[in-house]
Amino acid sequence: MTSIRDQLSSSGLFQDFPEMAKRELEKLCRLQSVKSETAIYKIGDEPKALYGVVDGAVKLIGEAPTGKLFLYELVSPGQWFGENSALDGAPRGQTAMVIGDTQIVSLLRKDLLDLLHSQPDLYQYFVRVLCLRLRRAGKAIEETAFLPVSVRMGRTLLRMHRVREKYQIKLSQDEIAASLGVTRQSIYRVLKDWKARGWVNLNYGNVELSDSLSLTRWVQETQAELG
Repeated sequence: MTSIRDQLSSSGLFQDFPEMAKRELEKLCRLQSVKSETAIYKIGDEPKALYGVVDGAVKLIGEAPTGKLFLYELVSPGQWFGENSALDGAPRGQTAMVIGDTQIVSLLRKDLLDLLHSQPDLYQYFVRVLCLRLRRAGKAIEETAFLPVSVRMGRTLLRMHRVREKYQIKLSQDEIAASLGVTRQSIYRVLKDWKARGWVNLNYGNVELSDSLSLTRWVQETQAELG
């Protein structure tokens, strides 16, 4: 079992914090086990804490006014989530749903803000992380504009592959399409072609990546051709 200290020191929000600050955070954090399909929080909820995945996975899901769901991210061990609302106090913009029995670490918003107010120098570390995420968001917008859906889908499947394989996480065609901002029909022909090549298996409610090496090569070669 990964310790709270390991979670604080892994990639994410608190990795670059001074050791003294990590020791204080370690005392404030709590480990808890959460059953599969449990919503840690829902869209519109008041932010009470931020969370890190120690073991298992969490889906971050948005919802359009039409009721259509959007898969933002699959949070894997070592990563944190819910920090934006925990910092600014705004209502949750996504639903965090546990996939499979999962162990998380939680840090109450009040405890985090008290620590930051007592040690304002710590804010600089959040600024670095948030700037990095803004750059990644900008890169994602560029990819949407310049990369074909097939390449973006390949990158998405590859990014999630390791954690999905380890925890047997299903990902439907509807979820993949929603995460790319396209219709299911837009990705079906590509998936059908990839299935014929032996890169994916299309099961009921699940797109399983069966040959990650071939798909990786194809994505890299296609991106190189596009310049």
